[in-house]
Amino acid sequence: MSLGQLGLLGALCGLLIVAGIWLAIRAFRPVPADRAAAPPRWTGLWARICEGLPGPWAAAYRWIVIAACIAAMVMWVVTARPVQGLLAAAVVAGVPWIWHPAGTSTRRIVRLEALSAWLQHLAGAHIVGHTLEAAISGAMRQVPAPIAEPVRVLEARLRMGVDKESAYRAFADELADGAVDNVVLVFLTHIRDRGTGMVETLQTLSDLTAEEAAALRTMDAERQKVRTQTRWVAIIVLAMAIGMGSNFGSVWATVGGQLWLLAMGAAFVGALVWLRRLSAVKPGPRLLHTTVEGVA
Repeated sequence: MSLGQLGLLGALCGLLIVAGIWLAIRAFRPVPADRAAAPPRWTGLWARICEGLPGPWAAAYRWIVIAACIAAMVMWVVTARPVQGLLAAAVVAGVPWIWHPAGTSTRRIVRLEALSAWLQHLAGAHIVGHTLEAAISGAMRQVPAPIAEPVRVLEARLRMGVDKESAYRAFADELADGAVDNVVLVFLTHIRDRGTGMVETLQTLSDLTAEEAAALRTMDAERQKVRTQTRWVAIIVLAMAIGMGSNFGSVWATVGGQLWLLAMGAAFVGALVWLRRLSAVKPGPRLLHTTVEGVA
């Protein structure tokens, strides 16, 4: 191991020691009540990152990030060059996006199918003369898993006496989908006039939601061929880049070589991001735009 590599390893160890001391000091400092109640800033970013990944990848992505950090340290120690370490971390952390280079509507399809099934259960649990809230409570055991948590929160709010309109609007905000807004609008109309025909309306909404999910599933299947071709193109380009970057000769040791590697890596990442944005499947346009504050 050269002196430069030993120096870089020492610098990394020094940074880790400083980070450890800083975390230890923060652990003994009291946290103000207002900051303790607020979620960390990075929580929303992490949720958005995992939201864009298929289920198994999202569940394991924390470990993938840890592996990326380890890969960066190993590459820095082996090569003593910062860009190689940065690119190694980017490759490991980007494996899910390399394998799934284009967006998919699977999550929305599953959620719409779950919403359709839940509406059918509500129609079966709704008895003439009883409230919609009683039907929601009575159908809790039949709530499909993809929407189980938002429905559980909705039922808890209604049971604790939260204003019905606020609870339903908060439910729509949590799912943030035009199809859910359409359902909530029916709920809001029902609690205002308590009209008849709620069972038939719920069944019709269920059928319409199931049809939308089926149309999305057909569209998603048609896009699968394009995603497969794009995946292999991305893998081939990455393999070529690794072949070029694996040459640890004097060319890549210069400042210009490091900048060139960084530019190629940034171009590859930018292409993947651009492709995902082009193929992103957005939820249906919102029909309710009021965000309710203070709903417990």
